[in-house]
Amino acid sequence: MRFRSLLAFSAVLLFASILFAQTEAPPAATPEDTAFGAITESYIKIKQGGTGQSEENLKSRREAGMEMVAKAKEFLKEFPASKKADDAQSLWSLGLMEAAVAGDTNAAEALKTRAAEMVKDPKVPNMLKLHIFSVNYITQLAVKNGKQNLDQGSAEFQKLYTEAFFAAADVLPNKDEIFKMLLLQAKSGREISAEDKRSIAQRVVDNPNASPAIKASAKEILSGEKSYAIGKPLELSFTAFDGAKINLADMKGKVVLIDFWATWCGPCVAEMPNVKAAYDKYHSQGFEILGISLDEDKEALQKFLKQNAIPWPQYFDGKQWNNDISFRFGISGVPTEWLIDKKGILRNTNARGEMLGMTVEELLKEK
Repeated sequence: MRFRSLLAFSAVLLFASILFAQTEAPPAATPEDTAFGAITESYIKIKQGGTGQSEENLKSRREAGMEMVAKAKEFLKEFPASKKADDAQSLWSLGLMEAAVAGDTNAAEALKTRAAEMVKDPKVPNMLKLHIFSVNYITQLAVKNGKQNLDQGSAEFQKLYTEAFFAAADVLPNKDEIFKMLLLQAKSGREISAEDKRSIAQRVVDNPNASPAIKASAKEILSGEKSYAIGKPLELSFTAFDGAKINLADMKGKVVLIDFWATWCGPCVAEMPNVKAAYDKYHSQGFEILGISLDEDKEALQKFLKQNAIPWPQYFDGKQWNNDISFRFGISGVPTEWLIDKKGILRNTNARGEMLGMTVEELLKEK
């Protein structure tokens, strides 16, 4: 599954980034692309209907939701081995959610049954199980409380998703992955208050399902400690994608860009020519780049690096938002670009666009 930011998942979760990728990508060129595009078109239709609660509006949303379900089923029947199969499964669930919240009781029951079956199925990937569990949890609460619209950007919705994730950690096997997502919100989520962030961290500390390592991360949040700060030295070492040993401490005397990104992230791909231009212009003067890839598809990353002739080291562990390095630093959105000066000090955590080249040039002039 693909998420431009953690919020895209938090806001349940997948569709924002799927749609983003759909609008940014070139026109569909294959029957598979066309069939998948038809599913997302149904979702667009739902959102274009607005949040009104007139019977006409609710009817339109119910119909579009079930249309989305039908197209997802058709896609999976025709392309069962597609790399987009998990996305189609998720969109199927979201179609049921939209129809259920708009008043379709059969859709609500179908979603409940679907969630129960998928959670028990050993063939279903853990992240897909988390998705369907969360979608169903939030949908059933909304229906129970008479909600006919879910504002995914609201504080109320954020609390719902938080409760869904804690409930999922009681049921699903990938508990540490779930707790990491919760803690990432507690570290850097912009949609929730400082009090709510501390509450999440404390609940993780108190949760018997959390591992010692996860509880240690939660305690760091409660202590107010951060693993980085502008104006302070940054520690970073890893084994790169190609096997090279990388240690930021060995790069003193150089200006270093740390680029948190992913091939599935439209803005990251759009920013890459700018990053590459800065590298080509300033590398000979002592400018280096370290890529931290939040990809989960190794082949997609390899293909992108080769096609775009990207020469700098890349960290990859296939964990996406649970990427060990990005989680440590609380990265909840990509692209995120940090600049380290010649002394190993973190100087900038938003080095994008035109500012990248200008800031690199300034830092290179420093002694």
